[in-house]
Parts: sequence; C-alpha cells; structure tokens
Amino acid sequence: MGKNKDEIPYYMRNVPFFFLTALLAPVAVLLVLLNWDKLSTQMRNNHLTFSILMTMLYISKILPDGLFKIIFAVFTWTLILFVTYIYFGGGRKGGTS
Repeated sequence: MGKNKDEIPYYMRNVPFFFLTALLAPVAVLLVLLNWDKLSTQMRNNHLTFSILMTMLYISKILPDGLFKIIFAVFTWTLILFVTYIYFGGGRKGGTS
C-alpha cells in the first residue's frame, strides 16, 4: 500500500476530498500540491486529475449554475445510498446461488 492511512490528513481521504473539490475546486488543487509527499502515487494521480477537471469546470462555467447543483445533488445521494448499502452488508456474503 505504501503510505499509512494515519499519515494522510483527513481532508485528503476520498470522500472529504470529493466534497471539498466540488465546493472549492482551486483550493483542492493547492491541497494536493501541499500534501504531495504524504499521498501514495495512485491517490495523488486520482486526486490531482479530479481536482483539475473540476477546476476546469469551475473556471470555464460550462455547466449552468442550476444544472450543476442538480447533478451534484443526484450524485451525492447516489453515493450516500451506495455507501450505506455496502456498510450495512448489502449483497451476497459467500453464499451460493
């Protein structure tokens, strides 16, 4: 795995970073650069790519304001339901069909 999970700041973990990037995309790029040494290579690449793409959307204003809020709300609720389903043991657990 490379890096210990305790070395990574809480705001750089996947879910908090997603919300931070959605709200403040340019700040997220800066946080990735500041925490460059603490992140594993895969996490660094994923966070940097996502924050740059969101920054491009933020700067270019491609999406209308209302459409972005709707897409973000739908994606957030889908993510919350998916995480809740997995957390409470959804799916099969080694059973045969």
